[in-house]
Amino acid sequence: MKNLRLSIIAIALFVFAGAAVAGKGGPIITGYWEGTGQAMYVDGTVANIKSVIADLYQEGNFIYGVAQFEVTVGDNPEPMIQVGQMSGHISGNAITGVLGGCITTAPDCVGAGIFEGKLSGNKLRGTVVDLSDGSTSAVTLYRLSK
Repeated sequence: MKNLRLSIIAIALFVFAGAAVAGKGGPIITGYWEGTGQAMYVDGTVANIKSVIADLYQEGNFIYGVAQFEVTVGDNPEPMIQVGQMSGHISGNAITGVLGGCITTAPDCVGAGIFEGKLSGNKLRGTVVDLSDGSTSAVTLYRLSK
């Protein structure tokens, strides 16, 4: 009986702590972000992500926004500009979501990449796995404004 009571208290504390972190007053990702990163394709080709610019919004624990990546691939000095839209979920400081684009308006959208990230104050670190080309990117962004 004592173990059951301790288990119930532990579960209640876990639920309460989770709600306190993820609910009202939890981490805010809304803002304008900028950063850099690196990527690698499945054949070993390396890409330099010279700049990432993101404009992110939040409604409760759901996040959405747009991002633009300036990327140079391999030995090619000419940068490519890649634009995308994203939506995801933030729980505590962990972020998961989809990066893709809408052809017109939702739900006419295609998700091309999966991302996971961690928010730490005004710093966001994340990994994007692009399902369309097989690349994996690691990016670090810094909040410029809220």
